[in-house]
Amino acid sequence: MWKIDLETLLSFYPSPEEVEAYWKEALSEIPKSVKPEAEIDRTQQVYPNPCDYHIGGGIWLKFKGLDGKTFWCLWQKCPRPNVHKTLIHLPGYGTEVSVHPSLVHSGYHVLHINPRGYCGPRGFGNKEGREPNGMAKVIYTNLDEPKKYGYRLWFQDALIAFRWLQSQPDVNGKFGFYGSSQGGGAALILSSILADENVVGAVAADVPFLTNFPREFLREKRSEAYEMVFSHLPKDREGFRRCFHTLGFVDTMLHAPRMKYPVLLTAGELDYVCPYDSIHSLYEQLPNTKAIIKLHGQPHAYTPNFLTLAKTWFNLYL
Repeated sequence: MWKIDLETLLSFYPSPEEVEAYWKEALSEIPKSVKPEAEIDRTQQVYPNPCDYHIGGGIWLKFKGLDGKTFWCLWQKCPRPNVHKTLIHLPGYGTEVSVHPSLVHSGYHVLHINPRGYCGPRGFGNKEGREPNGMAKVIYTNLDEPKKYGYRLWFQDALIAFRWLQSQPDVNGKFGFYGSSQGGGAALILSSILADENVVGAVAADVPFLTNFPREFLREKRSEAYEMVFSHLPKDREGFRRCFHTLGFVDTMLHAPRMKYPVLLTAGELDYVCPYDSIHSLYEQLPNTKAIIKLHGQPHAYTPNFLTLAKTWFNLYL
């Protein structure tokens, strides 16, 4: 077996220039003008057992990805007059659409993007993009083909939805991005992809996944989330190098230098899925206004305090 150490893993990673060029090309493929193929108005829908995570009415918007695959977004427009602040929310790896009425009630429009058709108005979808147990395969789909990589298409779906959002008449020119776990990492990466367009106001990332793959690969006891992709890496050196190189395009560490806007991170003291030390290593690389909140006794989950923290962050910087 060939030697795997930190120096080797980092040598397999793309350079910052490669990361920028990769996503610049992906962004250039997105049409400037986007319209949804269909709308389903559930603004007045009443949900049983209301909570702040998985309920809330809105308008479902149907889009198509660059490969023709259908995906859905939930648009929650604040009904108050003269509201312009707008947030983009990305989903966790569980692929559910989690909505947060408290943010709408506080005076924000919110677009919940669910790429690749994993969830929509009829519940979970995209069976071909899941394992038999229902787990999404996007993180390791086509790892050996960077331009066909699952996350490239995933983020291009998000960019398509963002182009639609920009065309709406009641939104500001700068946006807030947020999410938990995969959604936290995705909020950081999506904002980085768009950083050169001067449209990012602030980011709030709750226990972000997709952070420091080399550190997690070398961890003695790997988390189930990171092992999910590591277990799909080839055993031969060249195949491993090629796939690990692709992973670098979705490592928040390589996007950190582009995050020249306020970034809030949270991390759980007892989170062994997205560990605190890896999230802190990202925090150390952020070049602008930043904060990290370590939550005592918190395992990996939707962090209860996150929405209040995120709302305060967006109130300050949007």
